[in-house]
Amino acid sequence: MDENGRIPARPHLPTRPRTAAGAEAIAELEALGESVHEADDEALRKLDLRSTDALALLHVVQAAAADRPLSPTALAARLGITTAAVTKLVDRLSRAGRAERRPNPRDRRGIVVIPSADAAADLEQAYGHITSPLVQVVDELSDAEAEVVARFARRLGLAIRLGL
Repeated sequence: MDENGRIPARPHLPTRPRTAAGAEAIAELEALGESVHEADDEALRKLDLRSTDALALLHVVQAAAADRPLSPTALAARLGITTAAVTKLVDRLSRAGRAERRPNPRDRRGIVVIPSADAAADLEQAYGHITSPLVQVVDELSDAEAEVVARFARRLGLAIRLGL
């Protein structure tokens, strides 16, 4: 980190930005990434969950809130893991009291994963130190600034996904 608490542009980058402002933007994005990584680690410690388990719980909570509970197979597909791995993951969430298996109300032959009554509150408590400042900072932007940030995030996310 430099004297301002920022991580300097990485000297190992094979491609450099064309301007000093671009280099500063990259340095700030790297610092943001580190902050998010540290905050995520803190949230996982609060939840006492693995990162994949926390992401699974988030999917389960969101699906239940939309009244579209996930089957284990659908959860495995969202997470990009095998059905065998998702079975173990749901077992861990069940043992931790964060989720349970129930008969699928739309197809009694199958099952769905339902969050516990406290799961959404647990996620909010664990991740609130990330989401609250995010909303606060975004709310300080003008609509035009927020549109630029959204366009940048969308383009960068797509470029990273296509580069994988």
